[in-house]
Amino acid sequence: MRSRITTLMIVDMVGYSSMMNANQEAAIDAVRELKHHQLEPVLSDFGGEILKRMGDGWIVSFSSISAALDSAVKVQTNLYNHPTIKLRIGCHLGEIIEDDDDFYGTGVNITQRIQTEAPPGGVMVSEDFCRQLSTEKAAVLSDAGAFNLKNISLPVRLFQWRPAPGAKGKSGDVPSIAVQAFEYAPLDAETEALAGDLRDQLLVRISRRKGVSVFDASAKTVDEATYDLRGRVRIAGERGRLTVTLISRTDARPVWSQTYEALTDDVFAFCDNVLEQAEGDLRLQTNAFDGDRLVGIPVEDLSISELRARAANEFYKVTIESWEEGLSLMQRAISLNPLDGMSLCMRVEAQLMLYGARYETMPEDIQKRCAEDLSTAVTQIPKSDYVIWVRGNFRLAAQEDVFGARADLKRSRQLNPAYLENHELEGQILLRESDFAGADLAFSRLVERGEQDPLQPYRLFMRGVARYCGGNYEGAAQDASAAYDLRPNEAGHLKLRAMALTEMRLPEQGESSLNAAKKLSQNPMMTTKPPVLPPDFRWVLDKLKPSA
Repeated sequence: MRSRITTLMIVDMVGYSSMMNANQEAAIDAVRELKHHQLEPVLSDFGGEILKRMGDGWIVSFSSISAALDSAVKVQTNLYNHPTIKLRIGCHLGEIIEDDDDFYGTGVNITQRIQTEAPPGGVMVSEDFCRQLSTEKAAVLSDAGAFNLKNISLPVRLFQWRPAPGAKGKSGDVPSIAVQAFEYAPLDAETEALAGDLRDQLLVRISRRKGVSVFDASAKTVDEATYDLRGRVRIAGERGRLTVTLISRTDARPVWSQTYEALTDDVFAFCDNVLEQAEGDLRLQTNAFDGDRLVGIPVEDLSISELRARAANEFYKVTIESWEEGLSLMQRAISLNPLDGMSLCMRVEAQLMLYGARYETMPEDIQKRCAEDLSTAVTQIPKSDYVIWVRGNFRLAAQEDVFGARADLKRSRQLNPAYLENHELEGQILLRESDFAGADLAFSRLVERGEQDPLQPYRLFMRGVARYCGGNYEGAAQDASAAYDLRPNEAGHLKLRAMALTEMRLPEQGESSLNAAKKLSQNPMMTTKPPVLPPDFRWVLDKLKPSA
């Protein structure tokens, strides 16, 4: 056995299996074209050694890191306008072990994972690879963020290149946030320690987010960050206040700021309270950043992680059309990697939401595929609070498995006690069990802490339905009115309000609200997707569903 450090490249052809199914001769011709004209001759010109051919894939070794990058860029530039061939290329500096028959090693595995994250038509490289490049060579690469690669214990920072003929600069750089030391008052040791704890915990929490790079500005000089995150902690009597602000470094403009207050009699509860709210709001901000950087890039050129980011932005638009677009984006992501757990999970969530918004039961074949997708997702990323949360929702809404949903809620909270959406799953479970007061309380936690969330009208509607079922008709009418104020073109909110007013013995107001609802579009709306109801309250759905 012989080992060596080498520059590894893995090349894969996008859509090869589909091409084989549609036109086998064309697929074979494409591979031949790559072998004889578009790929292997270029790699050879830059000193590339073909280690292995795998049908539509190649494993290549280079003695020069810069030569590997130059060859990848040249190959992808030459293929930019090719009518049928599109490649994904991944590069890494790593160790391989060889014998007379084959070669092995973690380096090959990491390179394979990196290649699956590359954008179609582009190149993705590891931080180890990027560090060895000259400043001039590295300047063509964009920071793609940190990735959790399968079977790799630590997150790996990746950098990418994609062709942009006629454009200047790089395309798709993830924004970066430099977390500064928090100011505090009063100026005593106890408040200083509290400010430090809040800052450190918030830094760790937002570092988990995709689509943004986060740096500790107190540990290193961060010259090229996109934003500064500043915090201020103030304690007065038994109350504490945390103010968090994002500042754009290009023009010193505040782009977002929010203040959180809570009692400080239990300092640990205070930290948990304000951090949960701040993390949820910053999640929305980082998702928005992720969407902004992808504007203008064609869908067919987006990587899997970029497709997920684009889908998340579509979901936040909270319309049937945007969720259908998000579902379509996840279908494309899964075609690039059928085992990508996060994409599979997002596809399940989109289908749950769309069937629910249409007041339709998910067909058995779709249910079966969703269950398989979730099993794969949980296997791939078992420590994702989001994945476990989606499975809990699926078990409850599609399979009516309350026990399984409760188990997933418990697991999701163990993984991340601050995950805001857990309140929604808890509320749905309690409502299904006819614990209307408990459901009201759970949904209320979600509503109170989600003021900036685009899904707020949907959450108000869920709480309103829970209150209606529990006999709190005045509260249901208030929630329906508040949801309608946020989304004034959606009839379902007015229908709920009419039902509540009728039960309050205000028939004229109820009739007026119902007539107003009839004048609006009767198409399904995402914000009037109902929660899971107990069997003896499912008649409520007939009154709320579109065209009812």
